[in-house]
Amino acid sequence: MGSSPPPASAVTECAAILVGGGSGSRFGGDKLALPVAGLPVLAWSLLAFEQTSSISSIVLVAPKGREEEFRAIAIAAGISKLTSVVTGGSYRKESVERGLQALPPCVDLVAIHDAARPLVTPSLITRCLEIAGAVGASAAAVPVSDTLHLADQEGCAVKTIDRSGLWAMQTPQVFRAVPLLKLLLEQAHGKPTDEVSVALAAGWRIPFVENLEPNLKITWPSDLAVAEALLRDRERQNEK
Repeated sequence: MGSSPPPASAVTECAAILVGGGSGSRFGGDKLALPVAGLPVLAWSLLAFEQTSSISSIVLVAPKGREEEFRAIAIAAGISKLTSVVTGGSYRKESVERGLQALPPCVDLVAIHDAARPLVTPSLITRCLEIAGAVGASAAAVPVSDTLHLADQEGCAVKTIDRSGLWAMQTPQVFRAVPLLKLLLEQAHGKPTDEVSVALAAGWRIPFVENLEPNLKITWPSDLAVAEALLRDRERQNEK
């Protein structure tokens, strides 16, 4: 439990798990099927992994009762690497466990990604895979640039937090598939919000892959307009 997974120096297969099993409670309802820049949010996330040459298979975790709807979105987007659609659990940990259990047995490295992050790029995915391939794990992240303050119970500032060394986590987060599943199954308690949290608690070292490009997670309705503008701008840049 206290040591890092072995380096993935002999990686033969890389896969992705797109986690879309949440309820969207903060958003106020479904978000992954909503259109942004001409495609559902989910389709953009799927396409980034479809276009990453080192990814050989994709497992999609869907909310209960929406498995076929999500599969239809993937088919309509031309996703050929989709190998299975599984039902998400009550919490993220359960959803990721089910995704890991659905992976083809030959998979060495797995990139776990929030399906609600449609701005992820094949370039970022590849960089994360390359670093994890060398040391066994990696995670996309960005250094915190905002000033941080600790607040009291009434929401008033108490003290300033030193932001040096603080990073905001993103996805993908990449791990050796078998050690990660074993670790998640061993953790009986807690509701971690990402896989890095579980790995850190076990003593694993997780290198950050600095990402300074937009990679927002659709959390609030206003995020759709931001994602729309960024995706449209990306399309214009690609057309030049």
